[in-house]
Amino acid sequence: MKKLYCLNFYSQPNGDYREGFHIGLFWTYDEAKRIAVRYKKEVPGFKDYDCDEEITEVSIIGDEEQVSCVYRYTGWNENENFDEVDIIESDCYVDHSKAEEDYHCAQSALDRKEWALNRHVIGQCDWQEGFVRCSD
Repeated sequence: MKKLYCLNFYSQPNGDYREGFHIGLFWTYDEAKRIAVRYKKEVPGFKDYDCDEEITEVSIIGDEEQVSCVYRYTGWNENENFDEVDIIESDCYVDHSKAEEDYHCAQSALDRKEWALNRHVIGQCDWQEGFVRCSD
């Protein structure tokens, strides 16, 4: 089974919560690592604050030949500060209808308040403009 590599950044913990930034899904670990290094050197927010990168393997369900995008569902709850917690994420699906079918099964089987089914273009980077923090 083929795999993708998911790159996320996380801010330093604030209590039991740490803010996450999904950057993208990549064909190789080395590509994800190169993107992480570039973000830490060049992209506002990621270069300015102490953020940890995390690269995880994600299995692909379906025939990955010639695929440029995948589908992945996420479920989460919110804490008293409306932060996303108890997050679950699926594997990546080539076929949208199979992703949607499993998404509905997960909604029935798993107790999460919020759900999303997302389409991801492989190799596309999110948060390219970076982020800023506002003081209270």
